[in-house]
Amino acid sequence: MLERLCTRLIGSVLAWDLIATLLCLALVVRNDPTLTRQWPLYGGVAVIWTLVFIVLAPQRALFTRTLLEAFTRLFLAVLLAATSFAGLLYLVNGVAIERGAFTWFVILNLIVLVVIHLGFRTFARWRQQRGNGRRVLVVGEVNAATRLADEFARRPWTGVQVVGYASDERDAPTSLPRLGGLHDLVTLVRRCQIDEVIFALPPSRYDQVVELSLQLLKEPVMIHTVPTALDLAFARTPVDSVGGIPLVSLRESALTDSQRVVKRLFDIVVSLLLIILLSPLMLLIALLIKLESPGPIIFRQERIGEHGRRFQMLKFRSMYVDADRRWREVAQRDEHGRLIHKVKDDPRITRVGQKLRRTSLDELPQLFNVLRGEMSLVGPRPEMPYIAAEYEPWQWQRFRVPPGMTGWWQVNGRSDKPMHLHTEDDLYYIQNYSFWLDLRILLKTVIVVWQGHGAY
Repeated sequence: MLERLCTRLIGSVLAWDLIATLLCLALVVRNDPTLTRQWPLYGGVAVIWTLVFIVLAPQRALFTRTLLEAFTRLFLAVLLAATSFAGLLYLVNGVAIERGAFTWFVILNLIVLVVIHLGFRTFARWRQQRGNGRRVLVVGEVNAATRLADEFARRPWTGVQVVGYASDERDAPTSLPRLGGLHDLVTLVRRCQIDEVIFALPPSRYDQVVELSLQLLKEPVMIHTVPTALDLAFARTPVDSVGGIPLVSLRESALTDSQRVVKRLFDIVVSLLLIILLSPLMLLIALLIKLESPGPIIFRQERIGEHGRRFQMLKFRSMYVDADRRWREVAQRDEHGRLIHKVKDDPRITRVGQKLRRTSLDELPQLFNVLRGEMSLVGPRPEMPYIAAEYEPWQWQRFRVPPGMTGWWQVNGRSDKPMHLHTEDDLYYIQNYSFWLDLRILLKTVIVVWQGHGAY
């Protein structure tokens, strides 16, 4: 469970692991002029460490296991990666590293990674102590809720905090507060800022679990249930474990753990490189926007991301400052009553904004959203709340993956397509996801942007 909820943190740990490993290698071989010119050496380390760390996932164990288990997994990952690297050096002619330097590299790498992992784990625990952990609401009778609260309390590294329970039964007062009844569930989730809902109801009430889960579809929460012995034996849904506590996820992500880690690592590396390379261009755009019209350079707009979570999406301002209040002037509906929120010749767009939109340069600040983990380079577009409010239930499936700067619908019509057809393209992307599909979409995005079709 937690690895899906802490994707940004886990992806960041892997990225820092890789950066630290390459720095350790550079530090060890810095005095050897031959090795410093052998860039394939660094490429081999980057590939091997990434693959091994994705398979063994020590960064996931960091947030789901005890400290001893987490560091044991890290030690095994470094040992396997180092052994694989040594085998590669033996097989490849012309690339060699002194035995002593290799030993120091492995030792230094292990020490640095232990420090990094310990820092991230301490940070996660600090956030949980400050009330910034995962806020959990248990739906069920008080004994089950209390047991779960006690189990998570003994595992503070998970960052999970049970804030109370919801039940129609008036139980005796306990240390865990009863926040309301089952009919108040949606209201409780909103009022108490709940991140997780765990159903602990008996099998005879599973119909009610399904009904309540549908009510929570539009809320930015993860939904789980405590499995029975029958569920553990025959359930097709993966059973996750948080600190040894088994939970069946009812609101699954469309990405596997390995796909999610690779996607996040790719997002971090590429977005950081693009921010550095494109910073002069972004500074020039900021100056042109400021010179043409008064108002902020960056336009912030609330959007809906993965699992319905809301965030502030960044763009270069391409409209006049009052444009957000005037959207009803240009919003149109098709013959079926579906909302079309983009039109050509929008009078709210500035002259600089027209150029930025035609070339999609107004979206460059979203690289910071990607770096922060709120978006991905490729994925469904982050939707505006007033549009999502008109979604049919099936359309909410598009929020099962992180939203993207570009996606399948952008390279197959862009703004020329009505809003309701975007969802079908997004679902196609989700159902056919692969890392290679992301690369294909990024390549087609460059072509589409260069041609300027469908952007306004």
